[in-house]
Amino acid sequence: MYKRILALSIAATLLAVTLPFRSVAAKSEVFHSTSNAPIESLDSTKYSLAVSTEAIKAYSEGLYTYDQNNKVTPGMVKGQPQVNQAKTVYTFTLRNAKWSNGTAVTADDFVYAWQRLANPKTASTNAFRIDFIKNGEAVRLGKKPVTDLGVKAVNDHTLQVTLAQPIPFLKQYLTGAPFMPINRKYAEAQGAKYGTSAKHVLANGPFIVKGWTGTNDTWEYVRNPTYWDAKSVKLSKATVQVVKESATAANLFDSKQIDYAVLGDNNLQRYTGKQVLHKETTPTMGYVSINNKRSVTKNRHLRLALAQAFNKNSLTKNILKDGSVALNGLIPTSFAQSSAGKDYRKSTGQLLPYSPAKAKVNWKLAEKELNKKKVTLELLVADTPQAKTVGEFLQSQIEKHLPGVTITLKSVPVAQRIQAERDGKYDLAFGTWAPDYADPIDFLALYQSSSQINFSKYDNTSYDKKLTAITETLATEPTARWQKMQQAEKQLIQQDAALAPVYQAGVSYLQRSSIHGLQLSKFGSIVDYKYVTVK
Repeated sequence: MYKRILALSIAATLLAVTLPFRSVAAKSEVFHSTSNAPIESLDSTKYSLAVSTEAIKAYSEGLYTYDQNNKVTPGMVKGQPQVNQAKTVYTFTLRNAKWSNGTAVTADDFVYAWQRLANPKTASTNAFRIDFIKNGEAVRLGKKPVTDLGVKAVNDHTLQVTLAQPIPFLKQYLTGAPFMPINRKYAEAQGAKYGTSAKHVLANGPFIVKGWTGTNDTWEYVRNPTYWDAKSVKLSKATVQVVKESATAANLFDSKQIDYAVLGDNNLQRYTGKQVLHKETTPTMGYVSINNKRSVTKNRHLRLALAQAFNKNSLTKNILKDGSVALNGLIPTSFAQSSAGKDYRKSTGQLLPYSPAKAKVNWKLAEKELNKKKVTLELLVADTPQAKTVGEFLQSQIEKHLPGVTITLKSVPVAQRIQAERDGKYDLAFGTWAPDYADPIDFLALYQSSSQINFSKYDNTSYDKKLTAITETLATEPTARWQKMQQAEKQLIQQDAALAPVYQAGVSYLQRSSIHGLQLSKFGSIVDYKYVTVK
């Protein structure tokens, strides 16, 4: 989904014998990687999927990025920014850097990119993320012109950003793919073609994308000689092949045709105890989006019943087996800490756990309010084996514990599922969300009534007011802000069941022992290729 919404998994049938791989050379400077889905856009203002995030971050670099220890570090920024006393105006000095066509990266490249992100005509699913800038929300809602956005180029190497309110995690926030620069002259010349293929983007990051035509399942990241930090990039290139079937990925790895692949399902067992298998817990959330505007699913008691009717522990421990754990709230565990050092999830509690008894009670109340004894709901899932497996589990559990509720499964490509959610043409949809920065508001802001990623169509004035307080009046009051976030989450999940949390995702992947420096994003399974070496 959008940056940040992932298709869960590893799936679709690709026979190993048909894949155009060649064997991995022992001392090669080439890293052979995989993806579980194809790129849908290289435009940093129009992407939706995690694989596109990965590609955008491979070819572009924003004001800040991550170092080899996964710590935020200056990217296009030179030195520390000047900050006013109110901590709302930041003046950044840009380093001398070039685009892959030899032209200089300028402050106007950021102004153009961010105005493009905010412009309602762009229709970016990530547009809501511009709200941190002064007039950001008004611009994306069409209430003010893009020229009113609080960002300006003082000169070619000086960028001034005016915030709507102080943001303690600003540097981390600016590492996000939506905030990459875009060369104005080049993008305007490309018009509608910009970002639709590798030939229609310029790179200012570690690599140049090659071979992606807009529809194919293979591409390459080739070392960018004009990148300001090219000396830190050791790979000559990384090849990427879409491999959706976990068994196929395992076979390709065993035959030394690939160096890295995410695994799922029973294929994990064959690598148990082996050095090549790695497991990590991520803050990515698996959830069921519930359309709050549909005639049936707009019923709060039905939503509560659905959210309480499936055994999350059984799903994660007996079916996924990849390190995923049950999630009974919107915010994952070990994601954010209070000023007192308390974990958000642990201190807020379990808001919507599995409870067949409570699910039945809520279903009875829904029956009376809807005047229906039977309802049929369609559950959209991605066209991957693991996503289908999760869908089948949810279907079985809900029908078992809620007699009279029938769940029909519909498997579609992830982009099609996202479009259906965006258009509100669905009942239920299973998907994942990977955050960009370690603050609960990254999750909570998704369900603001005006958010373009509010696929649940949740619209609650009281909730919106809480978000406004969190981001504005309480921005510099950490304790009160923390408490308000907890109140907002309880309203969204425990009270209104606007969506149904399922699990906090684990990621299990194979990595060849000759590969070093590979790191995954702190917020999901996105690969950072910059520091990879092959020995």
